[in-house]
Amino acid sequence: MGSNKVGVITLLLLCVFLVGSNYVEAQICPQFCEPNVDYMTCSSSGSTILRPTCINCCQARGRGCQLFRRDGSALCN
Repeated sequence: MGSNKVGVITLLLLCVFLVGSNYVEAQICPQFCEPNVDYMTCSSSGSTILRPTCINCCQARGRGCQLFRRDGSALCN
């Protein structure tokens, strides 16, 4: 009888995990500062030039931003 409860709980957790994974799009980004970033623009701020102190391509993509070098060329593709 105890093993039936464990089986039901396991099945329930598996269903929650499978259904929940379709709704969550988590992205794990490395924690380092991209040294060649001069400025960035984000869709949320229009054409405003932002000067981040520490960001990388993965973090910028997650925020809807684009990073640029000093010469104006895009850093991340």
